[in-house]
Order: sequence, then structure tokens, then C-alpha cells
Amino acid sequence: MRMWLLIILFSVILTSCNNNTLAERKIKKTVITFLDAVEKKDGNKYKSLIYESEVYPGVISMEKKFFYKNYKKINSDVNLKENIKIKDTIFNGAKRKYVQYRIKNNNPDYFQKPLIITFIFYDQIGYDKIYNHSIFDNMLDWE
Repeated sequence: MRMWLLIILFSVILTSCNNNTLAERKIKKTVITFLDAVEKKDGNKYKSLIYESEVYPGVISMEKKFFYKNYKKINSDVNLKENIKIKDTIFNGAKRKYVQYRIKNNNPDYFQKPLIITFIFYDQIGYDKIYNHSIFDNMLDWE
């Protein structure tokens, strides 16, 4: 009886580890695909990776233009594709995963606030879509 209990316990632990690893791989792939769309200025791909992007066309368009314009400067400070760190959080009362970057503003004319880029992922919609439609926290202060 103990042997069966140990086998079941081990199976549950192994399954949960595999699910977490699979989720992290999907998130990394989504972030890299999104950043590729920014590099190539592929607006359709950009929008297709954001959940319900058609509901927020103004926000998506404004942030997309900002990202296109500043991508080289942002990426020169932090290599976005190489520094994907996935963390867990509670957002709107549910467990989510997110990737966040803080980019320091080196322009002496501004308040030195970092640009914060956040990609939130929710397992209910799949890890192949970015859940938050607004990925920049303070882009107007940064530019």
C-alpha cells in the first residue's frame, strides 16, 4: 500500500513540474515572438499576440508605435530576448505569470524614471497570448 502511495505522490509531483516547465517554455516563446514582431514592425503579429487586442485598438496602436520607435534603445540597455525571467503573481484575484523589464532612462532632461514593460500571462486563455493590453507602465514619463 505504501508503495502505491509513493508512486502516486511521485507521479503528481512529476506532472506538476512538467506542466510548469511547459508553461515557461510557452511564455518564453510568446515573448520572443512578440519581440520579433516589434523588430520586424509586423503590426498584425504584434496585435495577434495580445489577448482581445481588437477591444483596445487605441492603446495597442499607441504602445506599438512607441515600441517600434524605441526598441533599439530599449534593447541596447537590456537584451530583452536573453533576459526573460518568469515570475508568479496574483492579478485581479487569480494566479498569473508575468515577465517584467525595468529599463533605466539615461536622458538627463527627464526624471530618471525607469520604463517598466510587463507581459502578464493567464493559464485560462493560454500562454500563447499576452493577457494585459497595456504593456508599458510609464511610457509617457520615459520618452
